[in-house]
Amino acid sequence: MQNIAATFQKDFCDQLILKLIKLQEKFQCTYLYLSGGCALNIVTNTAIDESGLFKEIFIPPCCNDTGLALGAAVYAEIQKHGNIELHSPFLNNVGIEGYRAKYDLETVKKLANLLMQKKIVGICNGYGEIGPRALGNRSILALPDSMQLKNQVSQICKQREWYRPVAPVMLETNAIQITGKNNIPSASRYMLIDFKILPRFHKQLEGVVHVDGTSRIQVIKSREENPFIYDLLLYMDTEYGIRGLINTSFNGKGEPIVHTQEDAKNAAKKMNLDAIVINGDLLESINEI
Repeated sequence: MQNIAATFQKDFCDQLILKLIKLQEKFQCTYLYLSGGCALNIVTNTAIDESGLFKEIFIPPCCNDTGLALGAAVYAEIQKHGNIELHSPFLNNVGIEGYRAKYDLETVKKLANLLMQKKIVGICNGYGEIGPRALGNRSILALPDSMQLKNQVSQICKQREWYRPVAPVMLETNAIQITGKNNIPSASRYMLIDFKILPRFHKQLEGVVHVDGTSRIQVIKSREENPFIYDLLLYMDTEYGIRGLINTSFNGKGEPIVHTQEDAKNAAKKMNLDAIVINGDLLESINEI
């Protein structure tokens, strides 16, 4: 079965690259925009990026069917205004319009201390993400350096299959260091591309490096993308030398990603998380939830 899956993956990737080569010969485009469920195929996205056919590829976080309504809205925006306003991926605010992440440095320090104790923490801050990837507002976070902790997050808390990897989130400066790449593709903002991790960093990122030596990193390029996650990552790096964190979606087996604070509390109890952050407030014990 593994060989069959690998064969289909390789054939799909090869055929798409050949198609893009032909299109590029005809149109000589600088940029490539991808949408559709196939744009969630990380291996293929990476192959396109590394092919050098385009200066850069752009993929929205809701590139699959979850983005159909937003795509229609964007089309209407173009028709009416002639351009498209740049939006954050955190647009899912139905029924939670008043949610904001209000926090201070002390909260960041306390959370960092919990993570250093190998605690597993759920995050429910502000509006939810669009698309299928958790990008820091509806995430489960943990240290990235332990396969045992990774298995606890993935197999015990989320009850996922053993072979499924988890991805990290990290600042761009650290992504550059551990990959050796000076130019980090924009698709990494939404966990839509993977990177070869330099071997000397495999041990300290053991929980987020896949069997093939790659990692699907969410790269935070600036604080404005997600102030809370940025501040936490910066503190973890400067105080403890931790270059990133496990970042997986905040949901249990067969459940959607949490939306409201009640969803987050219920999910945290079911998954037996050690703590949660709700709109910047840290609940340090499951008993507080």
